[in-house]
Amino acid sequence: RRQELMEILQSGGATKAWDGPKCRIYFPDEGNAALARRDWQGLVPACVEFSSCGGRQMEDISKDVVHLYFCPKASESDMVEEVLKKAETTLADTLRMSIFVNPQLVDMGVTGYGYAGRRLRERLIDQLTSTYYLKTMPWGAVTRCWPKAFTIWQEDQAAEGGYRLLSCLGDRIPEAVEVEDIYAIENGEMDAPKDGPGFLNAIGDFVQGMTQL
Repeated sequence: RRQELMEILQSGGATKAWDGPKCRIYFPDEGNAALARRDWQGLVPACVEFSSCGGRQMEDISKDVVHLYFCPKASESDMVEEVLKKAETTLADTLRMSIFVNPQLVDMGVTGYGYAGRRLRERLIDQLTSTYYLKTMPWGAVTRCWPKAFTIWQEDQAAEGGYRLLSCLGDRIPEAVEVEDIYAIENGEMDAPKDGPGFLNAIGDFVQGMTQL
């Protein structure tokens, strides 16, 4: 038994083909998936397999219970959405969780500011729950640790921990324009909006968003 245990530890659990529930990690492309298979061999349990969102989906996913999508970008959003939809349809009764690590699925330069970007949010982004979130800014950061709210912080050497809380935003991911506006208002660089959005405020938000295309 001791010799068998040592073989299991040395091989990362892969003394024989794994026949139980699996965790599948999806990389953006097959190149990254191939590197993970090579470099992580023996470092992860045998129940973990690597795949890619791009290319033909040939793997047997019938025993998958967890899918982890590693750093998907906006340029791969269509492929990610297709893989996710197939998995949730095929494994409706067995797939327990889909996890996205550092997703960047919305990019104004790729998805656009109009209908396409909004539809992507409705179909995919809005269906996810952000558990841990960290986006650094030149002047601070946007963070979340579920179930707490999204928060905006500014670097401040006089504050405890080196950061000062600017705003708590609830459960939704703030838009980049909104974050910059909050920073500007808190630092006296712009006036706070009046009650209600107003026509001019709405036009201003639209123009500001278009400038980031």
